[in-house]
Amino acid sequence: FVFILSGCNNTTTKGNANTPTPSPEQISSKSVELLFPRENENPVPVLTSLYNNAKKKIDVAIYSFTQPEILKALTNAKKRGVDVKVIVDREQATNNVMKHTINTLLIDKIPVKENTHAGLMHLKMSVIDDSIATTGSYNYTKSATDTNDEMFVVVKDPTFAKKCEDYFNKMWNDNENFRNISL
Repeated sequence: FVFILSGCNNTTTKGNANTPTPSPEQISSKSVELLFPRENENPVPVLTSLYNNAKKKIDVAIYSFTQPEILKALTNAKKRGVDVKVIVDREQATNNVMKHTINTLLIDKIPVKENTHAGLMHLKMSVIDDSIATTGSYNYTKSATDTNDEMFVVVKDPTFAKKCEDYFNKMWNDNENFRNISL
């Protein structure tokens, strides 16, 4: 059983430099964990375990983030010396519960950026220790966990994780389309 997943950040230099070029990756199903929250497959313990076991780095790009257990796992990782960075969507960042999440991250010295471009920062992605990436439709919210039809995917593959990490870093270093959030 093999999954074919498209790459996160390949671009072509022909024509428009920002035009994505498909880059299929073959990943063994043994390295992919797939959860559907409405099927009582809760992503929260899986994601918090990944964060709790991180040794070096956690990079998160998340559209909506209000789940307290996930927030606690990120702040605990930072306290253990893990390098943690978060990118959020600017429109979602105005939500009062998400403001609390962002302020908690900032108080715990976790840098947070938001998009400034016209579109949404609609990713739901984490990269842990350059070897594991999570993705899917799952936002880090109670409704995504308890009510919505969602999918949460954990890919334990360094090649896939690197492509996601490269895209995260491209966003993080893009000061034209992303800005720091401060208290």
